[in-house]
Amino acid sequence: MGDATTCLAEFPSCPECGEPLTLHGDTKYVHCRNEDCSCDAIPAGDVVLECGQSGRGLPRPVLDGRPVPWLAPIIGDQVAWAAFNAARHREAQQSWLCQICGESLATASTAWLAVSAGEVAAGGGMHRECMALARRECPVLREDHSFVFMEIRCEDLADKDWSAVIERLVMYEEQHGRLPALVPLEQDS
Repeated sequence: MGDATTCLAEFPSCPECGEPLTLHGDTKYVHCRNEDCSCDAIPAGDVVLECGQSGRGLPRPVLDGRPVPWLAPIIGDQVAWAAFNAARHREAQQSWLCQICGESLATASTAWLAVSAGEVAAGGGMHRECMALARRECPVLREDHSFVFMEIRCEDLADKDWSAVIERLVMYEEQHGRLPALVPLEQDS
């Protein structure tokens, strides 16, 4: 796989006053450092600059003691853990890239999706190894037991209609009376 190095990202500038934006307690929004500015709580993924973002591939760079997913915006020396880099998210969706390592999923025969409450989680597909890393390292995926990880075929993605994936999940639950944490293709029947 590719180069997973990262450098410190620049702090983006406030669109109203030009002062630097920064992350505070939450990791989804950036805030203007200028207390007199009315611009506040901008989605971090919408303003992140490409300079300083992590590269593609494994192993992932580590910040705050955790591997940084390719889709996670880096703002200065902090990771916006609860946000997606908007440009990378679009690229991952359009080019069928893994949300964790940023490498192509097109060469794999299958990929994995996180599903919760009948909805495919934002972010997109993952390689099996990347899905295992996400389940191990992401506190939300590790602690929220409503997430089920579904193995899918590349053709399931042709029209970005997840209804067939959700239908397979419902059928599995009806047949087995439960939902495990992982639903590989060979267990569908």
